[in-house]
Amino acid sequence: MTYSNEHIDDYKSKLSDTDKTILLEHCNEYNIKPTICAWYDDIEDFYSDWVDEVGYSKKAADELLHNNADSDQFVIFNDGRILRLVK
Repeated sequence: MTYSNEHIDDYKSKLSDTDKTILLEHCNEYNIKPTICAWYDDIEDFYSDWVDEVGYSKKAADELLHNNADSDQFVIFNDGRILRLVK
């Protein structure tokens, strides 16, 4: 399936047109629906969830974000914002 703007669940209505393009490219590359389940303002916000709340180490959180089979559920924007998609 090829995803388009009408498939995006922008629950915070914070995505610019450029963000939507980046999100759709990611979703189409990894065949993951563009349904957002978490929005992180930056890496520290991400750590506050995964390290402080869930209990991961920073190393494990980094690996989740960048280097494992589930890393495709995260979209990292150039300004440091991170989206987590429902997988």
